[in-house]
Amino acid sequence: MDMVSELWGSMAITGKAVVVILIALSIYSYVVMVDRIMALRADGQRSKEFADQVGDGTDVSQILSATRAANEVGDNSLATVVEAGLQEYESLRSDEQPEAIVVEGVDESVSRQLDVALLALRSRLSGMATISGVAPFLGLFGTVTGLISAFRGIAETGSGGLATVSGGISEALVTTVIGLFVAIPALWAYNFFMNKIDVMAVELDNAATRIVSRTVRHALRASAA
Repeated sequence: MDMVSELWGSMAITGKAVVVILIALSIYSYVVMVDRIMALRADGQRSKEFADQVGDGTDVSQILSATRAANEVGDNSLATVVEAGLQEYESLRSDEQPEAIVVEGVDESVSRQLDVALLALRSRLSGMATISGVAPFLGLFGTVTGLISAFRGIAETGSGGLATVSGGISEALVTTVIGLFVAIPALWAYNFFMNKIDVMAVELDNAATRIVSRTVRHALRASAA
């Protein structure tokens, strides 16, 4: 602890500012990690429960009621996408649109709502990507200012002893290490979450398309009979 206090005391104001900023960015990135872990886990669980609840149902009204009930519990990407598709179906059928236009409109509605759902799942991840790119450069900035401080010490004392340059060099190394310490976990987490969301996107698309297509086909056959 004494070493940390001594190191902090020897740092210039610029180096201290860089360290404080990097620590703040690190805290933010870990908050986002925890938030996304909880959000993705909860959304995936709720979507699975909704799919199990709907099962092989084909009644538009019943499924719409199920989507509304599911969305009242919490964020549910699958229920939201299915609801958008079936609401579009009801809207187009009430306008007595041809079957081909109904099917096309439903598909487009599902696709649009899926994009919206994925955007919500990716919430705040762009900030982590920015942190992973900016943190090393902030560390490098601290490195440069630390070296400048070391060379200034040499110029002022006229000697290059260890005592003269140690403060500046320590500042340079510390900011570099902290910059990497912030950037590496943020980059790993960003890639992890993006890959997970890509998998969820495929699963959501397949599940929503299956439920909506089955329900719409059944409703169209029933109305044509």
